[in-house]
Amino acid sequence: MTGATSTGVQPATRSAASSLQGYYLAKITTVVGNGLPGSSLCFRFKPSGRWSSSGSVSFNGTYLISGKDLFASAVWLPSPAVFLSFQGSVNAKQGSGKFTVSSTNAQVSGGGTFTLTGMQNKTCS
Repeated sequence: MTGATSTGVQPATRSAASSLQGYYLAKITTVVGNGLPGSSLCFRFKPSGRWSSSGSVSFNGTYLISGKDLFASAVWLPSPAVFLSFQGSVNAKQGSGKFTVSSTNAQVSGGGTFTLTGMQNKTCS
């Protein structure tokens, strides 16, 4: 085997500069099809690459930041389970992007857009 040639593509890394930390209020907008309950959610991002939400939509998942691009996925466990995919552009204080909702049979059932607002307190309440 030979070594891979350089393509100029930088690998995504998980460092303090490329992670979110803390609680963010997510405002859900432009919902198409089946959306998420409510018009806002509270997300908690950890530097380890884990994130979660509590309340009416309680889920856990993983995320990755590459540059200013957020890629996140999670599982919400109502019956049947719902798989969430969030993608967007963020900085340390705010962000926005799109989300999709799919069911256990991998069919997309809805989605929309979201806006993140960084919170300074320990929860979104």
